Amino acid sequence: MYKVLLADDEHLDLEGMRTFIPWSELGMEVVGAVSNGFSACELLERQAVDILVTDVNMPNMSGLELARRAMDRKPDVRVVFVSGHQDFHYVKQALSLKACSYVLKPMDDDELVASLRQITLELEYEAHRKRTEEQYLKMMQALEAQEGRGDKAEDIRGRQDEPVAMQSGDMPGCSRLVREIVATMQARLHENLTLKNIAQQFAFSPNYLGHLFKEETGQGFSEMLTELRMNRARELLKDPKVKIYEVAGQVGYRYMPYFSRQFKETFGMTPMEFRKRE
Repeated sequence: MYKVLLADDEHLDLEGMRTFIPWSELGMEVVGAVSNGFSACELLERQAVDILVTDVNMPNMSGLELARRAMDRKPDVRVVFVSGHQDFHYVKQALSLKACSYVLKPMDDDELVASLRQITLELEYEAHRKRTEEQYLKMMQALEAQEGRGDKAEDIRGRQDEPVAMQSGDMPGCSRLVREIVATMQARLHENLTLKNIAQQFAFSPNYLGHLFKEETGQGFSEMLTELRMNRARELLKDPKVKIYEVAGQVGYRYMPYFSRQFKETFGMTPMEFRKRE
């Protein structure tokens, strides 16, 4: 369960949060409910906390200062501010601290619960991302060990000996993960390949992998896949012994008119015209 710390100098509000919010249903546990920032800091030193729910305007140490100290100790702690102040000054400071939400008093339990549910989703996603990155690192370490022993690591990594216009190694600025994904795409161009397929193979969510791919390559997954297929098709068409429909099949197209249209959009000529020119 995710650990929650509540801080509010108003006793009724503090007890109300502790009592009426369905913490266990949210997968959370309240590990402390304190009435001032100093008590909260003491608890933070003894107890790992995932979520801090704090009033903004507390005496001696404000909720804003408490949040800063909590983030210094654990940068990924999630913070929910509750306050009777609608003053933009408070809201602005809360946003500068990347608060997850700002709930106004008198508090609407449903609004606070909705904020907490969203935080749960974010924490679960982050945990999944960390697990998959660890799995990927272990896979790469195992692969490197196999390469060191002379195993057939090239087959494991999905590389082919066929010439292609873009090799995964020719992608400066891209992480090893993205280069491995491109190598896998090159090896599976003949398949009905989707982002979901690749995401499953690398144990990532499609949304996360798609975002990462776009961020590093500047191209969407489908755009890159089409480019790889067209470049491979162009290489294969240089061999007159390979029929055009066979080329289409080898790069994942089962419908010849669509393959011809895509090739013409890419290179300005049909596969037949390209072959005649060659």
